[in-house]
Amino acid sequence: MERHLSLIKTDFEEIEKRIFPRFPFGFMIFRDKDNTQRIYEVKDISLTGMQIELKDGGHEYQKGNSIDGQLHWRNSGVEVRGKIQWVKDLSLGVSFESGLASETKLRNFLSFENIVSHIKPLHEKNLELELPNNLKCWLKADGVLDIFVWELKTSGISKFQIIIMDHFIEWIEGVGVRTGKTMTQRNLETPLSLEDEFVFKIDSEISQSKIDIALGVVKKIDEQKMNENIKEFIIYKLSL
Repeated sequence: MERHLSLIKTDFEEIEKRIFPRFPFGFMIFRDKDNTQRIYEVKDISLTGMQIELKDGGHEYQKGNSIDGQLHWRNSGVEVRGKIQWVKDLSLGVSFESGLASETKLRNFLSFENIVSHIKPLHEKNLELELPNNLKCWLKADGVLDIFVWELKTSGISKFQIIIMDHFIEWIEGVGVRTGKTMTQRNLETPLSLEDEFVFKIDSEISQSKIDIALGVVKKIDEQKMNENIKEFIIYKLSL
């Protein structure tokens, strides 16, 4: 399931692709202020923007239009304003309006505590998802966080990836830690499973700030959602 392809590699930049399993729905939504009947699923989000997708009906938005509404994540919500950066069928790319007040509200909405409280352990068997045999642990917080932990055929962890907002952190046995940024994400419809294709720009040097963000989240995950040995392993590898 987890595959990658180096698309561009130079002395300055490396672009890589990853294919990950996809959960079929999320609980973070955006409600359009101009039409409260329009409910968009938030596919991914960062402090600077989001990708949203309308599940039913249609919209009239074009690139450059303003958009205003409220983000809802179960029991929490925040008002956001932005501008449409791209339109593809029922999907919209939105950049948020800048400003101290709006940024502060978003930071609270996307705080470590709020992210961790929304994590779902998708590797649990009672969810009856079709997952790769070597995927040992998969934690997800809608549109904000994915943690994938893969195991060797014999024993032990072979690699893990953490996607938190637009940050990418990866550790691979024999390679070590790398960091990067999410460039694109798109759905792949396959006959047997749901997958997402991510394209990442790998940092030329490891970003300590991205490592610190990943550590800040992982350290707050309780043992009911992540096995303590896996948690300690990730913390150890990210702290080297």
